Amino acid sequence: MNLRPVVRPVLVALAVFAAVAIVATFVAKPLAVSGARAIAHSRGLELSWSKFDLRWPARAEVLDLAVFRPERDDTLLRARRAEAGMRPLPLLLMRTEPDFVSLEGVWLRLPPPGEAELDTLAPGAESAVEDVEASVRQRAEAVVRTLLAPARKLPRLRVNAVEVTRGDDPLLTLEALALDRAGAATHLAVSGTYHGEAEVPFDLLLAWQADDRLTGRAQCDIPDRGNPNAKPLVLTFDGRVSQDQKSREVRVAEGSTLRVGDAVARVQGLAAAAGPRFKVEAAFDGLDRKTVVASVPRVMLGPLTGLEVRGSWDWHVDFDLDLAKPDSLHFHADVVPHGLSLDPALSRPSPSAIAGPFTAQIQLPRGRVVTREISPLNPYFRPLTHISPYLRDAVVTNEDGGFWKHRGFNTEAIGLAVAANLRAGSFKRGAGTITMQLARNLWLGHRRTLARKGQEVVMAWVVEHLSGVSKERMLEVYLNIIEWGPEVHGAEEAARYYFATDASALSLEECLFMAIVVPSPSKWKWRFKPDGTLRPYARAQMRFIAGKMAAKGWLDPAQVPVADSIRVTLRGPARELFASPDAAAAVAAR
Repeated sequence: MNLRPVVRPVLVALAVFAAVAIVATFVAKPLAVSGARAIAHSRGLELSWSKFDLRWPARAEVLDLAVFRPERDDTLLRARRAEAGMRPLPLLLMRTEPDFVSLEGVWLRLPPPGEAELDTLAPGAESAVEDVEASVRQRAEAVVRTLLAPARKLPRLRVNAVEVTRGDDPLLTLEALALDRAGAATHLAVSGTYHGEAEVPFDLLLAWQADDRLTGRAQCDIPDRGNPNAKPLVLTFDGRVSQDQKSREVRVAEGSTLRVGDAVARVQGLAAAAGPRFKVEAAFDGLDRKTVVASVPRVMLGPLTGLEVRGSWDWHVDFDLDLAKPDSLHFHADVVPHGLSLDPALSRPSPSAIAGPFTAQIQLPRGRVVTREISPLNPYFRPLTHISPYLRDAVVTNEDGGFWKHRGFNTEAIGLAVAANLRAGSFKRGAGTITMQLARNLWLGHRRTLARKGQEVVMAWVVEHLSGVSKERMLEVYLNIIEWGPEVHGAEEAARYYFATDASALSLEECLFMAIVVPSPSKWKWRFKPDGTLRPYARAQMRFIAGKMAAKGWLDPAQVPVADSIRVTLRGPARELFASPDAAAAVAAR
């Protein structure tokens, strides 16, 4: 969530109130009012209110405050009541030190999500990429500046009844936020509700002592349908956090701990203005099934709660990113098993079951489910040896080039994806593996939540390490269940639908086409012009995949086609969509 549209109006409002309080100490109210408006105007904003009061010695109160941006006709903030005060004694020395800020009945509006960006940039858009990279760095720099704000000198803060919306949709409610000082110590308390797929109440307590020791506790009450007594997610932190204003760094010291329920991790980290740079290290040791189930709400674990595993494991992760050099990102995650094994008889679902014939309940987007027999009982089932090697290698190249080497998830691909997304300023590249897609399609579904993504990573690791299923069988199942078009699942159904042939008899060009369909099978028609010929970008994608196959040694370089020469002729039922002028017009309109 981008908080800049929230933070900026709040900071502007605080600056306005502080300035008004100073002016009010020495000059008349009309000058104070005009000064407040001038400050806002210099930032492209305008202010309005129903009441503006100044009090001695340095206090301002505003009722029904509104902060809006006239150039976009966009209201950023409304507050029923706002009050700010300065410390009187520093004013005598001509220094401005805010003493307190109070906001009540606040409404903040975030812009609605923008439309999805195109997969490719228009010619001459290189400068736009540079602007995006600069914007990402600026946001990261703002985060570091916030972390470096002298917390022990911040004004006392009281915020009550805050509503944050994204467009017209509720996003966040803050019931109360209080920031207090006690000598050199700082205390923060926050309570509210996050409005996502479900209402998630939360509260947070932090105490930062004079010796840099930070202790905190956060609780999220994640709803679990059918389980009114569901336990909350509880996080506690105990460690030392220091602000070094000289080096412009915030450090989480070695020996700090983060507890998730009963599971304890050693953590340390760094946020530096130079770069800016972010570094995090965490290590959970001695985890077992009992600890995890007791520590993480069932709704977050999902199908993982049905896995019966014996033994224990450690989980270590470290992340180091310098925004000035995003390609140098270091990311490593590792699971260290200790006598870890899976009980396939008691586990539900049982990843081991896919080693032999089984009935697949294929999970599709928007909650759809279709069934396919992954056995000779299905006339469209094809063993891996009966699927064209061109198709096998083209799909692996496009979906998961490291499939034969990784063990469930590919940390190198994750690092490359993070770097690419940072350069793009949005989510442009994923790092999902074929094993993760298999877990998603067979057991987990396609909900876009952080919990579901975590389940996917864990299930992929279990399939690769504990199920006993070979890589060849994983790929065989994958190629027989993935969606390739409307009600089209598996390589054989797809070969018949597009080309009226067997999956073993596909040409290289046909296999390259089917490979580019896999990421978005519902949009396969967009690869064609209304007359049924491939669009240039589709041919370029197919040429790129063939080149990557040759680089891996999976294709003779002499077979890599020139993009302009690539031709694909639809011969199966898919051809009917382009068989008449009316059908072609309908395709063009989509």
